[in-house]
Amino acid sequence: MDNDFLKNLDSSQVRELVDSMYPQEYSKGSYVINEGGSGCHLFVSAEGEFEVIKEDKVLGRMGPGKAFGELAILYNCTRTASIRG
Repeated sequence: MDNDFLKNLDSSQVRELVDSMYPQEYSKGSYVINEGGSGCHLFVSAEGEFEVIKEDKVLGRMGPGKAFGELAILYNCTRTASIRG
């Protein structure tokens, strides 16, 4: 998985993380994460395209297999950007 946090986990940690996952669907154009909001979930995209938005500016796009949302969990901070499907 292409993620700086997840690539440092060993296989048993990855298995534990995967075992705790559940599916969630979002409509195109809806927000998965809102900048400035609190966060307690890590997301992994299975399909579709997502925009990374900060201060109403699109910074980039992500496709399937990308993990996001870990910064708020790791650093106990608010969401640093919005993610829109």
